[in-house]
Amino acid sequence: MNEAKPDAIVIGAGVSGLTTAMCLAEAGTRVAIWTSEPTEATTSMAAGAMWGPYHVEPLDMVTAWSSVTLEALQELATQTGAGVRLVPGVEAARHEVDPPSWGNQLDGFRMCDRSELPPGFSTGWRYTAPLVDMSMYLTYLRRRLVSRDAGCVMSGRSLILV
Repeated sequence: MNEAKPDAIVIGAGVSGLTTAMCLAEAGTRVAIWTSEPTEATTSMAAGAMWGPYHVEPLDMVTAWSSVTLEALQELATQTGAGVRLVPGVEAARHEVDPPSWGNQLDGFRMCDRSELPPGFSTGWRYTAPLVDMSMYLTYLRRRLVSRDAGCVMSGRSLILV
C-alpha cells in the first residue's frame, strides 16, 4: 500500500459516504473513509430507496442533480449485482394532487384513469423508476472501491484507499 496521506477524508460508510468516496477515488483522489460503524451496521443497510426528488430545494439545482442521478441509476440497473432495477408502478393519492414536475423524466410516465387506481384513491400516475436494494448496492459500492488498482486496506473500522 502506498503510504501517502489521503487527499480527502469521507466520514461515514453508508450510502452517501461510500458513493462520495467512490466518485472521488474514480476521479483520481486518494480517499480515506472514517466510520464509527462498519457498512453493515449503518442505517443505509436497513433502508430502501427509489429515485424521486421530493420536497427539496433549490429546485433548479435539484432538477439538474436528480437528472444526473437518474441516468447513473438507470445505467447501474444494467449491471448484474449492483442492486438497482427499474420497476414499473403506480403512485396514487386519496385526494386530487398535481403530478410531480419531475415525472416526465421517467419512462412510461402518464396519468392513470380512475379505473386503474386502488379503491379510495382519486388521482395517480404510472411510471418506471429505479428501485435500489441497499444491501446489494452497498456491497457493490464496497466491492467497486476495494477492487480499485490504487489499493485498499481496512484499518480498524476505517477503509483507506490510496
